[in-house]
Amino acid sequence: MERQVVEADGLAEYDWTSVSDAPQSRTSGIRCSLPFAKGLMCGNPRHREERSPDSEVIAGGGGSHDVWFVRSGILRLQRFSYDGRRQILSLFLPGEFVGIESEFREGLSVETVSQSSLCRIDRRKFDKMLAENDLLRAELFRQKQSQLDRLHWLTWSLGALGPEERLCAFLALSSTFMPYQPLPDGSAVLSVLLPRKDIADLLATTVESICRIVHRLSEAGIIEIRDPAHFRIVDLEKLIAHGQIGGHFDRMRCGIAGQSRRAAEITVPDTKARVCYCGR
Repeated sequence: MERQVVEADGLAEYDWTSVSDAPQSRTSGIRCSLPFAKGLMCGNPRHREERSPDSEVIAGGGGSHDVWFVRSGILRLQRFSYDGRRQILSLFLPGEFVGIESEFREGLSVETVSQSSLCRIDRRKFDKMLAENDLLRAELFRQKQSQLDRLHWLTWSLGALGPEERLCAFLALSSTFMPYQPLPDGSAVLSVLLPRKDIADLLATTVESICRIVHRLSEAGIIEIRDPAHFRIVDLEKLIAHGQIGGHFDRMRCGIAGQSRRAAEITVPDTKARVCYCGR
């Protein structure tokens, strides 16, 4: 049966009971704004969610009926060892889809790191969009490549670098996806959205080591500590060199910048575009 596309002005009065798999109630008419769907219903009334930090999005080892789109905020992929220690394996950034695979391996879970705005998309509808839309498949390929680059860097750095070099690399890379405000003197203020415990678990070190390294970098004049979550990056080039990331920094910066532009196009409402509509 052909799907019916509803204009934005008529969403509040639309009878969602006429759509397969929709709830038996009316919605307030919030639109999803994802242009990938080309008129298909892609989600359900739960689609947009505001999540506080440390909120579980995907449970470890369990199947998921949803795919998540990160509108804002940062999510972490993590697991716990048998002795209770946590390891953060990767981060999911704004503009990325999470949970494409129907199941995570036993013990893996996804949680929010910061206050996050997410879009919940029914997996069956997403799979249909994926089968019919070349643009979406290309975007997922780019995202997987970017995530693989980040994983390769993390794996290499854990084996080849010491804690200080890893933290320098992390701070430099953070300037590409966390708030980074340039100043007239050529420096810039970095707002670190990850708690130090998360940074320590990502870089396989301790919070105490993070604190000591930050103060050493401050004494060396590479950064200036404004407060525990804000640093003025005095010399980004020295930070990059000390973190030994070189060309990897430029590649990641370009990839994340392109992803951010595409995410902005996705999330900015356009009443003239053929989009998928999700009520709430």
